[in-house]
Amino acid sequence: MATTLHPTTLRQTIRKWPGVQRIIDLNVAWEDWWFDFYHHVDTSAQSDEQMALGWPADKLNFHYLPIRPKCARRALRNLPLKNRREYTFIDFGSGKGRMLFMAARHGFRRLCGIELRRELHNLASKNARECRHVDAGFIESLNMDASGYEFPDEKLVLFFFNPFGSEVMAKVLEKLTDSLDRHFRDVWVVLHDSTCAYLADQSPKLRFETARHGHRIYRSIPGRSVSDHVVRNRPPHEIGRHNLLD
Repeated sequence: MATTLHPTTLRQTIRKWPGVQRIIDLNVAWEDWWFDFYHHVDTSAQSDEQMALGWPADKLNFHYLPIRPKCARRALRNLPLKNRREYTFIDFGSGKGRMLFMAARHGFRRLCGIELRRELHNLASKNARECRHVDAGFIESLNMDASGYEFPDEKLVLFFFNPFGSEVMAKVLEKLTDSLDRHFRDVWVVLHDSTCAYLADQSPKLRFETARHGHRIYRSIPGRSVSDHVVRNRPPHEIGRHNLLD
């Protein structure tokens, strides 16, 4: 009897074939180059410069890695919003602005990027001024620590591409919980390739909705206390993820 492999297992198996990972890497590099060329921006990682600045050694706020355009499109498509013009899109750890430029094509009310490192913030501002094929006029870029951000009292989509470790993420989610306690509204949280998903799983104000293609989507829920919200049977791939950052 033939055995049918799960799609994720099949993809992982194919990746191990000789030469496949090299093809994937070349495809990702092509996507990155084409995005910057088409939009007349520079959102590249520039790993050597980051090494010189010591960013990869920072375990609190992770180094800059732009999201793959294909992954960004998938995450945005999978958001089940009825009217995106009612929502503000906020990208935590926005880097040079790539995710914001992608989201700008999806009809959000306004967009905001939060970036700790001034070098990246300045480059994001430059990209917004020079960006083609996207209306960047309603994109706001804030140079600040995400743990100090005060959430606006409006409908929100919050995006995290693993920008920081569990210490900062816990503070951000705590502020979100306090904000929802004061003024409940519809808030969606999207985590892409996150090492801190277990914190969202434990949040008393968030309900897990779906997981696809490396991202997990949560939605705000009213009136649940921490004692009522106990995460049971956590998926094996989430268990102990926080230990990777200790």
